[in-house]
Amino acid sequence: MIPTKSSSDVTPISSGASVRRGRRVVELALTVAVAAIVLAITLHFVDMRQVVDGLRKIGVAAALFAAGLLLAQVVLCALRWMLITRLMPGALPFTEALRGYLEAAFVNAFLPSLIVSDGTRMVRAIANGARPTHAFAGVATDRLIALCALAFASGSGLFLLPDASRHPLIVLALVGLLPAFVIGLLVLDIAGRTFVRFARFRLVRPFLELASLMGRLRKMPGLTALVLTISLFGHALSAGAFYILARQLELPIGYWAMFALSAPIIVYSAVPVTVGGWGLREALSAALFGLIGIAPASGVALSIAFGLLMSAVGLFCGGIALAASLHSRALALRKAPQS
Repeated sequence: MIPTKSSSDVTPISSGASVRRGRRVVELALTVAVAAIVLAITLHFVDMRQVVDGLRKIGVAAALFAAGLLLAQVVLCALRWMLITRLMPGALPFTEALRGYLEAAFVNAFLPSLIVSDGTRMVRAIANGARPTHAFAGVATDRLIALCALAFASGSGLFLLPDASRHPLIVLALVGLLPAFVIGLLVLDIAGRTFVRFARFRLVRPFLELASLMGRLRKMPGLTALVLTISLFGHALSAGAFYILARQLELPIGYWAMFALSAPIIVYSAVPVTVGGWGLREALSAALFGLIGIAPASGVALSIAFGLLMSAVGLFCGGIALAASLHSRALALRKAPQS
């Protein structure tokens, strides 16, 4: 007689899985609700007619060119991630790093930012043979390098934005990233040295691996300079997309001012409390552009245009990633031995 599992054995597992699914649905619903509320409040305080009129000014050719810049940024980010993974076992080839970033771009456009998209890249790294701790360390280091470049770009606004020092809120928005980043690195370094004795605990190992990887990167100034330069060029492309849309809206702002001002908008809107940054990005744009003399409604129109462009690019990246997955599966089936 073959033993079978009783319903009492199966129920706890299935109920646990449904609880997790339910929790994810609730979290997604909450982020959608937060995005809708913040966006509605922002739109309530601006001239909606001016927002709509501004969006109508954007031409198809300009939008396509801006989208091309965002796609080029994805390629640069994949290159940076590939270079970082070479410091660990299970280094990613460029094609797989690019595939991971294409998937992340899709997820980032339609789900709570950063956390879910970085988790998507971790899954891609693990699928290519990396251990979970190495996958976590590689993705986290890549994220920290990107944030370092954005903090630098944001801080440059003190020199690139005319009269920025006269507005305390602008100074806080531009420079606030730098001390937060430095403190984070110091905490990570101290934790890496302090918690080595607890390496036997699984929960601590990923953070120890992250601290170790950051330490190895600091000892390689050439590679550090390279990945930081790639990150700055990547942000330059994103700022270029912002600038092209701003020119279509006839906003009186230069490229280098946009280079600095777009950095805090990108970072702060990535806080994972809304979907795809919606709501937060519009509120930040209205506030920051308003402080430099641009109508808040124009800032909101620019933010909405950029958000729609990011969604379109995310869909395109998701389509490419899906096509690559289907192609890989088809090749695997062809190579499989026929029975």
